[in-house]
Amino acid sequence: MTSPQPEADPAASSAPTPAAKPRLTQKQVKRAGQSARAMVISVLATLAIALLVVLMNPSSTEETYERTVDVTATAEQASATAGFSAVAPRVPADWNANFARWNGAGVDQVEFWEAGYVTAEDDFAGFKQTVQANPTWMSQQMDNAPLTGTRSVDGTTWDLYEPTDGDRHMVTELDGTTILISGSGDLAALDTLAAAIQDSVHDSAEDN
Repeated sequence: MTSPQPEADPAASSAPTPAAKPRLTQKQVKRAGQSARAMVISVLATLAIALLVVLMNPSSTEETYERTVDVTATAEQASATAGFSAVAPRVPADWNANFARWNGAGVDQVEFWEAGYVTAEDDFAGFKQTVQANPTWMSQQMDNAPLTGTRSVDGTTWDLYEPTDGDRHMVTELDGTTILISGSGDLAALDTLAAAIQDSVHDSAEDN
């Protein structure tokens, strides 16, 4: 008598056959290793270039902005073009000049000499000097600040312009030129710059 055969397990018959793992040839293994090394080299090269750019362009620090400009030397060069003696005020030692330049005539047809400083209190104080000033140009330079009074600096009278918000300005005539002083700090700083400009004009007049 034949013994009964066990019934086939349906779940076992329907289970997927495990896929065979791909085997890499030696050439494929070699190419994969080369690709990995090339990628590492590429990343290192990119990092090196980025580091070089950072080193060539240092971050903005206080020393970066506090560069010293030779106002006297630039004023001498400007004087040759200006047709008048460009002032080079002797400001306090703890002030830093951050620009000095001659500006040729633009659409307003006004040429002028200017320089700017960072004061000991980290405020701005600067001036413009020209022989071609006109009301429109002056108003533009002062952002239409209203005239609020006058100030006397060592016997010289300056017109004072004070906006509701923004820089204050002082204006006077010295040796045939118009001087416009502007500053973001207190009036004492403007007085200091005004006195230094007056001394520069006086010294220049004596030399001539």
